[in-house]
Amino acid sequence: MFIVGLILFFVHIVAFVAGGANSVVMPILGAKLATASPEVRGELLDFAERLARIGKWAMVTLLASGVLVLWLKWNWVIPNAWFWVKMAGIVAMLVFIGLNEVNGKKARAGDREAAARSKQFGQLTALSFAVVLLSAVLAFN
Repeated sequence: MFIVGLILFFVHIVAFVAGGANSVVMPILGAKLATASPEVRGELLDFAERLARIGKWAMVTLLASGVLVLWLKWNWVIPNAWFWVKMAGIVAMLVFIGLNEVNGKKARAGDREAAARSKQFGQLTALSFAVVLLSAVLAFN
């Protein structure tokens, strides 16, 4: 089981990198969406949708592998309070990702204000990601 736990931890880290890249790039795309011409906005939205799909799979992988790693590697032992800060950061990320999904549908329909809000939701997701990263380091070291 030790090897399985390590492999799952590796998968967890790879998904974290994929999701993290997403949380860095999306605020940049969001900022560009607000002022882009209709043609460029369409291309940016297509790119954002592809990244969002990767981010969703990364989040599903993180949630599943996180539970399994906590079980197999840590035997359900919660190391300290930072673990709960990490969980709160994950919940915040899920909320902001969900809000950005709803907002993205409005932006694709041509709502320029929604495009401007995309930057804000992206920044809040990135901030939540930073909280998750910092608290994970503090929780497990």
